[in-house]
Amino acid sequence: MVEESPRRRWEEDVKALGQVTLMGGIAAHYARLFRVVRSRGLNRDDAADIVQDAYVRLTAAAEQTEVRNPGAFLHVTAINLIRDRGRASGIQRLAAENDAAPDDIACTAPDVERAIIGRQDLAVLERALAELPPKRRAALVLYRFDNMSHAAIAQQLGISISMVEKHVRLALDHCRLRLSEAGEVHNG
Repeated sequence: MVEESPRRRWEEDVKALGQVTLMGGIAAHYARLFRVVRSRGLNRDDAADIVQDAYVRLTAAAEQTEVRNPGAFLHVTAINLIRDRGRASGIQRLAAENDAAPDDIACTAPDVERAIIGRQDLAVLERALAELPPKRRAALVLYRFDNMSHAAIAQQLGISISMVEKHVRLALDHCRLRLSEAGEVHNG
């Protein structure tokens, strides 16, 4: 019988300890990961499948290399699995739609009248924006088109958050008023 070297036993003990530590870390993350996956709109069964798949991938990765942050690995893997599943269901839905009979397919392009009204409304909005004071226009554009928070806009423009809220509200009111006036002209 060949006796194992102390170094070999030490390496195996470290590897086993690493697996125990990894498994302890995994157990600590399950409930939180399950809640995160459920918050993305998945039902309980689908969420459990995603979490299980994430754990399977973590176990496979841990066999290949050291996983320093199992929680982050699980979170990123679960989010990627949700995206993959969403893409796959979108592709399946498109394939099913393409199998529909040509009579069942509606044209999604707006009719000519709707396209003309849309262009006219866009021109009205461009004029309404041009009528706004510069900070009010900037606040609205940053909020609606750049999706910035009121706090970020306040910092960028050097004004208070309440002033940003006031600018956005007044700018939207002005644009609605101009669209309403234009609608009366179109319909009048």
